[in-house]
Amino acid sequence: MGIQVSGLNKSYGEHQVLHEISFECNKGDTLVLLGPSGAGKSSLLRILNLLEQGQSGVLKIAGQQFNFCGPISEKQGLALRSKVGMVFQQYNLWPHLSVLNNLLEAPVRVLGLCKKQATEQAMAILETLHLSDKAQAWPLQLSGGQQQRVAIARALMMKPEVLLFDEPTAALDPAITNQVVQIINELSETGITQIVVTHEVEFAKKIASHLLYMEHGRIIEQGCRRTFQSPKTQAFAQYLTH
Repeated sequence: MGIQVSGLNKSYGEHQVLHEISFECNKGDTLVLLGPSGAGKSSLLRILNLLEQGQSGVLKIAGQQFNFCGPISEKQGLALRSKVGMVFQQYNLWPHLSVLNNLLEAPVRVLGLCKKQATEQAMAILETLHLSDKAQAWPLQLSGGQQQRVAIARALMMKPEVLLFDEPTAALDPAITNQVVQIINELSETGITQIVVTHEVEFAKKIASHLLYMEHGRIIEQGCRRTFQSPKTQAFAQYLTH
């Protein structure tokens, strides 16, 4: 089992943003989280990486189990994030470091890799993502699509079992979006489990092995990619027409 979530609830003060969320995602699946703004998709994604915690429920991910009825330490969160990578919507690259050094920072400091070994791995990943000529560039010298690919490369440096994407095609033009589609589909062939938050239906159709549709913090529909052609709920059918 790649990921299993049972009875997850999350609130910010009086406002409950996730209601009894339960789903499974098998190893190697690409699960797309769809839904309108405010559906709770990004909150759910951050909980899967323990960047936030739920008020109740159980999370099983990357061979570990977390019960949100009790406190989860920052040490546990750091240990999980060494196995679960995340590509943020805003990329979060360090502007004062070159592309190569952005990739080296975590594996050298967190995993204890020697710089030579880490550099070899980084250059191989950059080559795969067609970025080897940008190794010494600064992030601000890159296009949005190039920054997105660097963010993916940085996440892959930790050799994650699970990779999370938060709106990876936001503000990207169609040509760059197709590059992201290709990268995600190529990664799926390696057996890595991926969860992708998006509101773009056409993008979702190109990458999803499974989908989960949310509204107002609740799961409305879930299923395999065939669900795009035969939605079971009126709400999801209507969303697909947007």
